[in-house]
Amino acid sequence: MKEIIWLNPDEYEKQVYDELRLYAPKSEKILLDFNPLKISDDYDWDPKWEEWHCYYRPLRIYKQDYELLLDYFNKVLPTRYTSDGTPNPIFDVCFTNWIDKEDWDKLIHEIEQDFENINDDEKKFFEEFIKWVKEALKHTSVIVVEGNQ
Repeated sequence: MKEIIWLNPDEYEKQVYDELRLYAPKSEKILLDFNPLKISDDYDWDPKWEEWHCYYRPLRIYKQDYELLLDYFNKVLPTRYTSDGTPNPIFDVCFTNWIDKEDWDKLIHEIEQDFENINDDEKKFFEEFIKWVKEALKHTSVIVVEGNQ
């Protein structure tokens, strides 16, 4: 049986979120969603919301846990919006952040550089995060991180 990677853009309700938790309580509502962008080769392509909500298994991380990642995101800023190339100078936990493969590679490198200074539980959290990002980047060159804070 073939593994599902992408849904049709109108099937976003069928997404199955992988939740990565370490410290966040089950009752936490503030989160970041990590949505790989379905890339198009169309010349005048302008990505729509549905195109970053059609990856079958996006990642969801809640506030107490995504706070572990914020310093690493800030180390790779500024990034550029994929749609028009304008700079994105801050990581916004309230809106969308377009992060391309090159910046993900930098972020992963920064995390791995700190592994010897991270406790075992947090190291496992970061390893799972990196594993998910690397798998997603096999299917896209951009992951849109979207917050609801």
